[in-house]
Amino acid sequence: MEGELARSKARLPSLLLALLGLGPELLFGQARVQPRQVNGVLGGSVLLSPALPPNKTVKEIEWSFSAGAGATIQVAEFGPRGFERPDPKDRFKDRLEMFNETALKIGALERGDSGVYGARIILHPALVEDQSFNLSVYESVPSPRTRSQLLASTLEWCNLTLQCQGAGKGTVNITWKRDNVIRDLTSDRHQLSPDGTTLRLALPPTATNVTYACTVSNPADQKVVLFDLQAICQSGGGQTSFSKSGYIVLTLILLVVSLGGAFWCWRMNSEKAADPAPRLLLQGLGHPENNQEQSLPQKAPVTTVYEQIRRAPEDTAEEVT
Repeated sequence: MEGELARSKARLPSLLLALLGLGPELLFGQARVQPRQVNGVLGGSVLLSPALPPNKTVKEIEWSFSAGAGATIQVAEFGPRGFERPDPKDRFKDRLEMFNETALKIGALERGDSGVYGARIILHPALVEDQSFNLSVYESVPSPRTRSQLLASTLEWCNLTLQCQGAGKGTVNITWKRDNVIRDLTSDRHQLSPDGTTLRLALPPTATNVTYACTVSNPADQKVVLFDLQAICQSGGGQTSFSKSGYIVLTLILLVVSLGGAFWCWRMNSEKAADPAPRLLLQGLGHPENNQEQSLPQKAPVTTVYEQIRRAPEDTAEEVT
C-alpha cells in the first residue's frame, strides 16, 4: 500500500506540468491539433487539402513550410487575386500549384520536401483556422524478387515454397494474401518464415485452384506479385525443380537416346567388317608393282642438238677405221 502511495506521489509533478501546459489552450478554447500525415513518392505529386467547416466561405489561405528545426517560410497564397508565390525563387520554384480554391498540389517531389506544411485559413467574416500536414517522401518500391519451387507433387499433396523479397534501398513491409484476402497463414498447411519472405505450402490438389499475392510496400507505394498455385503444381512453376513425374519422363528420354546411339554404333561396325574394299586398297598400296606411279614407262633421256653434232665426227672416224 505504501508503495502505491509513493508511486502516485511521484506522478503528481508530471501531471501538474501537463495541466499547466494545457492551461492556455483550455483557457482560450483552442486545442492543439496534430498534423495530418501525408505520404508521397519520390518524383510523384501530393495534394494538401484542408478540411473546411460547413457553411463557411474561405476568404484567404496562407501556406507555409517548415523542415525540422529550420525557419518557417511562406510558400503560397490563395486570395482574391488567385494563386500567388511570395518568393518564386525558393526551393519549390514552379512545382507548386493551386489545385482548386483550397488545395495545394506539390509536384516532382524531392527528399527535401519532407516537413510540415501549415495552412492558415481566413474565413468570412473574421474567423481564422490553422491546419497542418506532415509530408513524408519515400522512394518508390522496386519490383520484388520472386521464386517458386515445387518440392513434391503427388495425387494427394502438392508441396511448394513461394519466395518474395524486396529489392533496392529502404525498409519495406511484406504481406501475403490468398484470393486477395488476408488470411491466417499459421495453420499446418502454411509455414511463414520469420522475416515474412518465404511461404511454404502443403495443399491437396483440390485446394490448389487459388492465387496467392505477395505485396511489398512502404507507407507511400506498393508492388504486388501473384502466384498461381494450380499452374505451379501442374507444370513445375518455371524456376522449380522437377517433380517425380518429370524425373520419370526425363529418364525415359535418356534411355531411348542411349539405345539409339548404341544401335547406330553397332550398325556402323558391322558395315565396316563386311566391306573388303578398304582391306584390298591397303594391300594394293603396300606393293610397289601395283602402284600406278611406279608402273608408268620410263622416259628416254633427252639429248640436245649440240651433243648430237659433237658426236657426229667421232662416229665418222670410227667408220673410216
